[in-house]
Amino acid sequence: MQVDLKDAYLLIAPRPIVLITTVDRKGRINAAPMSWVTPVESDPPIVAFSTSYESDTYHNICETEEFVLNLVPEKIKKQMYLCSKNFPRGVNELEKAHLSWEPSLKVKPPRIVECPANLECRLDWTHEGPEYVVIGGRVVAAHAHKEAFKDGRLNISFVRPLLHVSDKNFVVGEHEVGL
Repeated sequence: MQVDLKDAYLLIAPRPIVLITTVDRKGRINAAPMSWVTPVESDPPIVAFSTSYESDTYHNICETEEFVLNLVPEKIKKQMYLCSKNFPRGVNELEKAHLSWEPSLKVKPPRIVECPANLECRLDWTHEGPEYVVIGGRVVAAHAHKEAFKDGRLNISFVRPLLHVSDKNFVVGEHEVGL
């Protein structure tokens, strides 16, 4: 079966959902859900994601060169969706979604308390496309809830990460399958 090229990306699913927190020059918090995200190197640790040039996320990173990736668990799926709404620039999506935040250790954007894993990042590189930009960030601090990181890896059954399939369709990662 041939798949229309505009739908080809749907064949690479499910993808983890993260809430990316940023701040602007004035320190105003922004949070945006993204599923176009991946690690690209482990030493040094670098992660990358794609966003539009119009997004507050992009503008804030251009201003401050910092962001935090917050792994979204199933239990905050409704709050994550609220953060996807197009609020005016300067509105704190975390407040609108009733999510808690705490200071990061090495960057200005905050970590989301309800997210079981957080990666504090500094801008390392960008790759500009016609409509979207891929942003690469060097991880400068990594955090996980005590139960979320077990035996040297993410504890999937505890975290239950929300994974994006398409549109408003999601699945939950809840168990490992060994080889």
